[in-house]
Amino acid sequence: MYGGLRRRRARRAIAGALALVLAAGIGCAQKPVTPAPLPAPPPNYPDEVYRLAPGDVLDVKFPYNAELNETVTVRPDGAITLQRVGDVRAAGRSPEELAKAVAERFASVVPHPEASILVRDFTLQQVYVGGEVKDPGTVSLRGPVTSLQAILSRGGPKTTAFMSHVVLLRYVGPDQATVQEVDLDGVLDGETNDFVLRPYDVVFVPMTPIAIVGEYVEQYINKIVPKSVTFPYNLNTRVTIGSGD
Repeated sequence: MYGGLRRRRARRAIAGALALVLAAGIGCAQKPVTPAPLPAPPPNYPDEVYRLAPGDVLDVKFPYNAELNETVTVRPDGAITLQRVGDVRAAGRSPEELAKAVAERFASVVPHPEASILVRDFTLQQVYVGGEVKDPGTVSLRGPVTSLQAILSRGGPKTTAFMSHVVLLRYVGPDQATVQEVDLDGVLDGETNDFVLRPYDVVFVPMTPIAIVGEYVEQYINKIVPKSVTFPYNLNTRVTIGSGD
């Protein structure tokens, strides 16, 4: 029991040291410091499909009906407005899925309604890190970022962090979310794999066991995410967290 406690404290100290090394590397120009290597992103990232989000700027092109070509922005409610057919839902769809939906809407309007969607400009992609971290806040996604990397970029975990039971809350649609427990102690030990984050993910580092995730969604998470992204406050998923060894 006491040996396990010492091991957990040592791992948390290592995580804090990594954060200090990163900060030193950024803030000290005269004495550059090489940061400690972070865990490599797991191989699932290339398989992910980009999903359109509010704020994305899209070129909608019709190869056989060029007069319908236009540039639109995905509204906060997730829709775009196209001439002659009105609103079409875009957020949450891949560009290919949206192109198919647009072609279906124009099928009764023009012959050869085939369409293509090009993302001209991407909205700022962010995740949210909270709980027992030194500087809670947002983390911009510029390429693959794991939950541990996101925590370290916000200053690293506090000594009170329960790193073996970090909660990853994933937005999957309006009032829909999934919950995953992440063992970052195991990641630091090389025993488990980390998760590559997606836009709007929330990484919550607890100090004490979390019984009902919905309580934290309502009290903390919905206050920091964009208004166009709402996690279900009545999420009844229970995360069972033990005391560890």
